[in-house]
Formats: sequence, C-alpha cells, structure tokens
Amino acid sequence: MDVFRKQTALEPYFTKSYGCAAFSSVAKGGLFVVGGAYGSGDVYKLTNGKEEHVCKVDLMQAAVGWVLGGEVFSEIVFFETESDFNRFMSGNFEFSANAKAVALTANISANVTTMGNQGIQAGLTPEQTSVRGFRSDVEYTKGMKVFTLTLGGLMYEATVGGQKFTVKNKVQSSESALATK
Repeated sequence: MDVFRKQTALEPYFTKSYGCAAFSSVAKGGLFVVGGAYGSGDVYKLTNGKEEHVCKVDLMQAAVGWVLGGEVFSEIVFFETESDFNRFMSGNFEFSANAKAVALTANISANVTTMGNQGIQAGLTPEQTSVRGFRSDVEYTKGMKVFTLTLGGLMYEATVGGQKFTVKNKVQSSESALATK
C-alpha cells in the first residue's frame, strides 16, 4: 500500500473512494496461445484518508491468444461506492480483451472490458510520483478504477481472457451476523 500512497496522482482516489484492493506483486506470463497471472493482495475500506484492512484476496487470470513473455506488476483497484465494493467482494468475473506491450519498467496498454473502455493507460514505475498529462479529477468506470505499476519484465500480448478475484477470510459485520441468526 505504501508504493501506491507515494503516487500523488492517486491521492484523490484515496480520499474519495469507498475502498480498494491492493496487490503488491502480480506475476503474469504466457507462451504462444496460453497465458495466466496470479497475485495475492488485501482489501481495505477507506475512511477519512485512512485504510481499514478488511480481508485478503487472490487474483487469478487466464488468457488465450497471442502471448509471449512475462512481467511482474503491482495493481490497485479503487471502488467508488459501498455497492461497488460489495459487488467486488462477491467475487465476480471480469472478461477482458488486451493489447499490451511491456518493456522493463515502461508500460503502455489499451483495454476493452466488460467494465467499459479504459482507453490508453500509461503506467508508472514505483519511483515515479506523477505522470505528465494525468487528469487530476477522479473518474471511475462502472464504479471501479484500476492502476498498475510495472515492476519489470518483457511481454507482448493480444489476448482474450477472464479474471477472477477470490476473497478470503471475509469478516461479517455485526449487523449481517445478527441477520443470519
């Protein structure tokens, strides 16, 4: 979480979002027609600029298409409202189509997903704290916004795949625990 907190471009998201899921290291790789990714992370509620740890979460991705290489990156997913946060906590799939080129710590990609077109995204490295031309206003696509920081690798891909988040050790709130009794 500290790496993401250092990114000045993300400050408005930490202030205005209901919660987030942060993955410090996601490993992704593929050869010819099959690829995949895996990472573990943490889910947080964001209140008054502070994060409250809610639970652990795993990210798994499978992809088919033209893929070659591997990369490691950090990822954070911000949730605009409580209902967006709860939808994520249910562990829904998001199918996506990617065209991406990553070389060492420089990254540029375009994504089309069921979450809506995200346009061309320029990645940050962990050492960078801002991006020229980055919009300072907060905008979400269907209640979510995803940012990645490339840590290293070399990968070329044009794939179609699915991504699944598995929430682990979820703590029930006292209200929902009473409702189930």
